[in-house]
Amino acid sequence: MPRTRRLPDRPRGRRGGRPDPATFPVEQMRDRMSSYIYGNITVLAAAIAVDPEAIRAGSAIWAVLATAVLTYLAHVLSHLVAHGFGADESESDDVRRESVVTIVRNANPIATSGLIPAVLYAAAWIGWLPASWAQTAALVILVVRIGLVGVFMQRFSGQRPTFLGLWGGIVLAAVAFVIGLVKVVLTH
Repeated sequence: MPRTRRLPDRPRGRRGGRPDPATFPVEQMRDRMSSYIYGNITVLAAAIAVDPEAIRAGSAIWAVLATAVLTYLAHVLSHLVAHGFGADESESDDVRRESVVTIVRNANPIATSGLIPAVLYAAAWIGWLPASWAQTAALVILVVRIGLVGVFMQRFSGQRPTFLGLWGGIVLAAVAFVIGLVKVVLTH
């Protein structure tokens, strides 16, 4: 009879069987938070860089999706290579496989960061929204997502969210926006 085994990166605890982030190991939560911030900053830079004509033509959809997916792939590849450093030959194939699965899952926030801007740009491409509104909404949503990081970190650490956590997230969002803006100015 096959043994059922629960992967350590999939703790349970919330309704619907979804994992409760507060139960994740600290290192794993750090990796996921890093991916979340990094993905949102790279997509924010892509969202800043597109012009309204690219949104109307539909190419902006592919620009933000390609940014998210290619950043995700680069992140996963770099982590897979880095995890090979100092690898122990005594590790079983199951342990290595779990490590790969964990790396791929922890990078998911990078891939998903481009979804909302892509949907907004698609709505503008179809003609449901003016291109400038779609771009403004995408930028605001990405900045707000980054701005809530302080509150998320407190909540996932088992603490009550505080004004200080929110303020830290606002500062992070401002810094992220400046990074995105400078990246666009220097590379376009």
